[in-house]
Amino acid sequence: ECELIKPEDTAVAMDRAMERLTAEGYKPYYCHGGGHDLPGGVAFVEAVEDLAKQIEEPDYIFHASGTGSTQAGVVVGLDRVGWSDVNCVGISVARQYERGRQVIADFANILADHYGMPEHYDDRILFNTDYLYGGYEQFTPEMKTYLNKAMRETGLMFDTTYSGKAFYGMMDMIEKERLQDKKIVFWHTGGIMNIMK
Repeated sequence: ECELIKPEDTAVAMDRAMERLTAEGYKPYYCHGGGHDLPGGVAFVEAVEDLAKQIEEPDYIFHASGTGSTQAGVVVGLDRVGWSDVNCVGISVARQYERGRQVIADFANILADHYGMPEHYDDRILFNTDYLYGGYEQFTPEMKTYLNKAMRETGLMFDTTYSGKAFYGMMDMIEKERLQDKKIVFWHTGGIMNIMK
């Protein structure tokens, strides 16, 4: 079934659907936006554990940061594999600095508790809001031109909302902060559906 709703009515519609499906004898599972729940965070912790089996420890990991579940999972995963010195930089796609950083830290603390880890992440989140350009789905002509060139040259798809915004921010930070000699991983978290709309 598909129900069209206004974004501000999402929580009410989800609760109503959960109640209706449960009353009909089903066992519905609530998928939180952006995977911002324990299974979503655990998935990224496990993804870091898998990454650690494939590569040497990098200096930086860059990725798009929206709801915060990706970054929280990655930073907890880095600690679990002994890579606590890796700089995990989330490029914000929507949230302002204070709220975005706090949401990530709070969720990382929940994940750490889930794993029985004593770490507290309140002051350990690297959250960059320099590439918001006004907010969610906002971008500059320069970013769009850069991403189009990157797609032509690499064959990788980059949208202007998620991974593309993060890739553009990462490349700019590499230049501005002279990180060219560092081992850097870019974690592409998708966004291709935005290109198709």
